[in-house]
This record gives sequence, C-alpha cells and structure tokens, in this order.
Amino acid sequence: MSQIKDLPTLDRPREKAFRYGLEKLSDSELLAILIGSGYHGENASELANHLLADFQGLNGLASANIVQLKKYKGIKNQRALLIASCLELHKRLSQKEYEINEEEVDSEYLYNKYKTNLNLEKQEVLILIIVSRKKRIIYETTLYKGTENDVIFSYKEIWRELFIHQGHGFYLIHNHPSNSFKPSHYDKSFTSEIYRESRRINIPLIDHIIVGEGGYYSFLAMGHLTK
Repeated sequence: MSQIKDLPTLDRPREKAFRYGLEKLSDSELLAILIGSGYHGENASELANHLLADFQGLNGLASANIVQLKKYKGIKNQRALLIASCLELHKRLSQKEYEINEEEVDSEYLYNKYKTNLNLEKQEVLILIIVSRKKRIIYETTLYKGTENDVIFSYKEIWRELFIHQGHGFYLIHNHPSNSFKPSHYDKSFTSEIYRESRRINIPLIDHIIVGEGGYYSFLAMGHLTK
C-alpha cells in the first residue's frame, strides 16, 4: 500500500487543489480530500476510488447515507458525516438553482429542477406542484413515497392541497426507480382519471411528468391531456 505522502508533491490531491484549483481535480481526488486519510491497507485516494467503483460513480455515491459510508474501513462517524453533508449540499444546490426563478414555469423547467433528486431515489416518489394563474409556483409537496414499484395514495390529497393553496392549475412529477421514463399502463390510467377529475373541479392538471435517466416523459407533449 502506498501512502498519500509517498506521491510526488504535485500529485497529492490537496497540493493539486491549492496549486491548480479544485475544478482541476477528478471526482476521486475531491473525494480523497474529504476522506482525509485512509487506513493501513488503503490510502485516501485508493479508498475514494473504491467508493466510486462500489457506487458506480458520483451520482450513485450521492444516494449514500451515513450508515452506508461507515461500513467502509477508514471512514468513521465524523468523516462519514462530512461526506454525506457535502453530497446533501450538492443535491440542495441543484434544486435551489431553480427556486430563485419567479417566472412562468413549464414541464422542462420542472424536469430540470427535480431530475437530480428523483434520479437518486430508490422508490417511486410523487410530487405535486401547484401554480398560479400566471403559472408561477405557489406550493410544492411530496405526496407520496411508494414501494419500489408502486405509488398508492388518495386522490383527495391532491384536491385538498389545491383548495387550501387556491391553485389555478397543477403539475405532477414522479420517477421510475428503473430509470425508464416510459409510462406504465397504471401511469396512463392514473393520469387520465386525475385529468378528468381536475377538469371537473376547474383546477386542471397541466402536465404529468415521468423522470428517468437521461430524459423525461410529458403527457402534455405526447397529446394525452385532451378534453
């Protein structure tokens, strides 16, 4: 086993960061800085590569929790907390980028806002976004986190939120843990029923978006939301 200190000075992650800037470091080098030091058998850089391999890259690692990180020899409570905190900040920043925009929203905007977090979920998550007459976001909430394959909840929850927040329309967005954004038969029947009922109460479903790896499915764009 080599140690970080055995590497040439300019090949050490910390020294490279100070000399060239963090943006010049690889994912494993940035992670090695967070890890700090390894243990007798694996240095910080090797442990970083080990983690990235096990979680299939940085996106997979972003879903890791403190308990999972502590299972690795050389990562104790404080170090696991530090790494998990940095990953959580990344997820929050990716969403905050879109929260400052008070302009009219659309399906692509909502996909970009939620895609990072939804692609990390291992369960189906259904989110309700209520908008004003000018299609500005009034309220957002997670309606349900389901099992690996199903989302089950009462439609009355949607109507209740719409009336409480005086919405003029709403979007639904959910993920598929399989990372496919192709709608299932249930997705289609569920969307049709919600759309019909929303027209009846005069607070229409504007779009239902399914998020998958590398893209999304829009019921509106595909012409499924018609009278």
